[in-house]
Amino acid sequence: MSSVYNTKEKVHKRALEAVGKTLGEIDVRSTKNVKNKSYPGNVIEQIWFDHPADNYAEPDFPEAGVELKVTPIDQQTKKKKVTKIIAGERLVLNKINYQNEYGKTFEQSSFWHKNKLIELIQYYRRDVSDKKKISSGEMIEDKTKFKVKYANLLSMAELHDLDLPKNTVIEIPEKDLEIIKQDWGKISEYINSGKAEQLSEGLTNYLGACTKSATGDDFTKQKHTDVPAKPRAYSFKPKFINVLINNHIIGQDHTEAINSIVKDVSELEKKTLEEIIISRFTPYYGMKQSELIQKLGVKVDKSQTQKNINNMIVRGILNLPPTTDEVTSEEIEKAEISLKTVTLRKGKSKEHFKFMGIPSFRELVDESWEESKVHDFLDRQKFLLLVFNDFNNKKNGSESYETNPEKIILIGAKFWNMPPSDIDGQVKEVWKTEVGKLKNGVELTFTKTENSKIIIKNNFIKPSLKDILHLRPDAQVAQYKPEYYKDVVVKGKSTKKLMNNSRKLPHLAKWINRPDSQKENFTDDYMTKQAWWLSKEYIYKQIKDLL
Repeated sequence: MSSVYNTKEKVHKRALEAVGKTLGEIDVRSTKNVKNKSYPGNVIEQIWFDHPADNYAEPDFPEAGVELKVTPIDQQTKKKKVTKIIAGERLVLNKINYQNEYGKTFEQSSFWHKNKLIELIQYYRRDVSDKKKISSGEMIEDKTKFKVKYANLLSMAELHDLDLPKNTVIEIPEKDLEIIKQDWGKISEYINSGKAEQLSEGLTNYLGACTKSATGDDFTKQKHTDVPAKPRAYSFKPKFINVLINNHIIGQDHTEAINSIVKDVSELEKKTLEEIIISRFTPYYGMKQSELIQKLGVKVDKSQTQKNINNMIVRGILNLPPTTDEVTSEEIEKAEISLKTVTLRKGKSKEHFKFMGIPSFRELVDESWEESKVHDFLDRQKFLLLVFNDFNNKKNGSESYETNPEKIILIGAKFWNMPPSDIDGQVKEVWKTEVGKLKNGVELTFTKTENSKIIIKNNFIKPSLKDILHLRPDAQVAQYKPEYYKDVVVKGKSTKKLMNNSRKLPHLAKWINRPDSQKENFTDDYMTKQAWWLSKEYIYKQIKDLL
């Protein structure tokens, strides 16, 4: 069926006419189901553009060569001025057909054919400050009030002689396109070698292969192998879209100046982004922390933690402005790379690896594994691991260690993301077991040591190489009752401190040996807040090749 929107100009003009309208104003007869997850997309596509449900192989407007995408944005405001626009989710593109994509070049691929020109319509969902109120149910969101905020043509191909307002066209920069091509090449490699079951979003930088199924039983056939693979779709990572949109709409000053690691695009013709970043670190392997501080001109004072010092060293190595804050650059930001320092103690693993706090036990037990935060995070997260070996000894008569920079050595750096076999194997098994314990009542054992110290033990799985994942407390002070104020003395003055280290349990705890006199302090329905951690043995296995 031929569409009236048969040129790029007609599609874009119609999109721009939607700006300022709410979804309720467009769907004036309320023909679309507001409870449906795809309500915003359905309203824009089926009502505003009078376009039927999507045809997979072709762009939505084939004659115009334009694909339509509708996504949410949130805003960060300061003194009533928008300071940052935040993509509400990844920009999911077309589903990957492992059989059809087999053996294709980039220019022949369905990704390029369908997405080289995208009409990106973004509707304003909420201010980020409202997020907690919405997730807690304190504030109910009315989707009909979501308002179309921006319509931009997102182009990966050169556009010639178009009669369009230039300020509504975003051309993806050459450097970004080079990295997108590298990402597509990596996904293609897995498809061509019959290993699509090993794909994950964290494998790549800007263009991902995100999961496209809500159940674990949905699998897709590959070519030349009987091994089934999870259905996946090409997608742009949220922060990649963030940076493009913020630069375009708010301008380069939307955040502190973000510097680039890759200064010259020609470097990407010879090496991948990962190879370029690792090559920045290799000249420093084997150097002591003291040598690195001196060589890179890092200014250290006694108030700085080891994390701050290491962050400043990394910034020096990557030629980024010195600061003690988190390390970021244009590429690290867009690729959502999480930079983690792994410190060994005399060549042995030293500490477990926290990757996600749990704000609510009750929300956690309502998740399915396939749509859980843990599954999503581990599938999409790419880590840059920086490994230091610490040869310091314990301070005299103390459990804490010296921090002599002469005895801390940079061993190496590597990119790592968790393989799907681990995510859908042992991690899934432990997640289901532990969530089950919370759902049915966690077991808590009350014990008292010889010096009358109270210790509470739980029945969560203990960390090991085999189990990978485990739950551990996410607070320095344990708490088994609702939040309360505690009398404390600060600088000689008596004051009250809020103790908010516990979270409400979804099911009453099963207490063992708890005295009746302690029921007020150790209640049935509260427990110290927890986080998900990866075991130190598992992390050691990932980095031991650097030793």
